[in-house]
Amino acid sequence: MESITTKNLSYTIGSKAILNNINLNIPEGSVYGYLGRNGAGKSTTIKLLLGLLESSADNIFIQNKSLQQNRTEILASTGNLIESPCFYTKLTVFENLKYLDIIYGKGNKRIDEVLELVDLHNEKKKKATALSMGMKQRLGIAMAIFHDPKLLILDEPLNGLDPQGIFEMRKLFQHLNEQGKTIFLSSHILSELEKTATHIGIIEGGQMIFQGTKNELLSRVEKEVVLKVNPVEKALSLLQDTYSATLNTMNKVSVKINDDKEFNGLLTKLIQNGIEIYDIESQSTNLEQIFINLISKNHD
Repeated sequence: MESITTKNLSYTIGSKAILNNINLNIPEGSVYGYLGRNGAGKSTTIKLLLGLLESSADNIFIQNKSLQQNRTEILASTGNLIESPCFYTKLTVFENLKYLDIIYGKGNKRIDEVLELVDLHNEKKKKATALSMGMKQRLGIAMAIFHDPKLLILDEPLNGLDPQGIFEMRKLFQHLNEQGKTIFLSSHILSELEKTATHIGIIEGGQMIFQGTKNELLSRVEKEVVLKVNPVEKALSLLQDTYSATLNTMNKVSVKINDDKEFNGLLTKLIQNGIEIYDIESQSTNLEQIFINLISKNHD
């Protein structure tokens, strides 16, 4: 079942197309990383999913329900953090959630539970204006998850966090996902999405240029292994019959492979021909490099 589906989602401002036929398919229970350069259309997509921008087309479906026809019901089971946290700066951390509780009626136990979850329990008496940037971001997450939504839509939730804060937020997202929540996550910190996301969507110039599982994206990219072997000349000659193999400046053999099966094959070939293998280094392309390559190809 899809948690979010869009059908040819488009949006224009005047004569300028911001989004052009976006077809999102976000599986229930996934962590969906939404990538794109500044101005690619990420924030516009999110605002449309939350009904913050008007659209006459009935082409956004959340939990198989039309957003246009079931807006109140859908938003009641959705948590969000858009661009920057929004709260009452003169109220304390606890008071901000207490004010929110007027709407949801979850009680003080839920407030304490959420503050513990986002690691703000010790700051509950601090005024929001006195919080650090990272703490403000965590308060924004606390307010987004307070009513225990099925779906979280988060726009750059890692902004302003130090490495420790990013690590803690990653663990929080993983914990929330394990509870069965679907997380739609827009972020420019690609290394974190590589660790957190199960699915990836990439948008460029208002158009989707990739959508699928993270593993599908990573598997599309050629990998490289670097081998320290002896005798190196014999190994290079053997491998060049089947693989793209070269000798690097460190007198090691660099071999490009497509998958684990090819990797196993080249090792088997070396061993069967009496080649001694002393070291193996992986030079696999990471998500950031893949993203840059896809963007570059889209402009070629």
